[in-house]
Amino acid sequence: MIFSDLATWERGEKSTYPQALNKGLEYIRTTDFSTMAPGKYEIEGDLMFVMVQEPTTQSWEKQRPESHQTYIDIQYLIEGEELIKVARLTSDAVISEEDFASRDIAFYETTSVESSILLLPGDFTVFYPSDIHRPVCSVTADQPIKKVVIKIHKSLLEL
Repeated sequence: MIFSDLATWERGEKSTYPQALNKGLEYIRTTDFSTMAPGKYEIEGDLMFVMVQEPTTQSWEKQRPESHQTYIDIQYLIEGEELIKVARLTSDAVISEEDFASRDIAFYETTSVESSILLLPGDFTVFYPSDIHRPVCSVTADQPIKKVVIKIHKSLLEL
C-alpha cells in the first residue's frame, strides 16, 4: 500500500515508483476530470483504465472491506473528504462474497486489525492484491465526494 499526494509524487517520489504507477498518476495529473461524467474510460485497454466516481460516503460499518487479485488500485480524491480503512490480507480474513473471475473482487466478513487513512483532495492511495481496503467511509458525516480509481493490471508491474 502507498499513501501520498500528487505534489509529493511530483517532487521526487515518482523516481521510486514502477513505470505503470507513474503512468496512472501522470494520467491523473494531466486530466481535467471536471468535464468527465462518472463512468469507465480506457487508458491502455483492459490493462489500465480509470473509473470516475461520485459516491456518497457512509459510516465505515456500512461499507464492506474488499480486495482484488488481478488489478492494483490507485484511488485519487478530487472533492470532499474520505476515510479508507485498510488491513493486510492474512489468514484472519474471512471472505463473505467472492467474484474474482468476472469482477476481480472479494468482500470480507472479517479482517485483521484495520487502520484508517484520511484522504483530502489531491491525496491518493495505491492498493495491491495483498491489501484489503474499505473505501468511501465518512470522516464525520455522510457527504458526496468525487474520486477516480485507476485499475492497473498486475502484469504491468511484473519485471
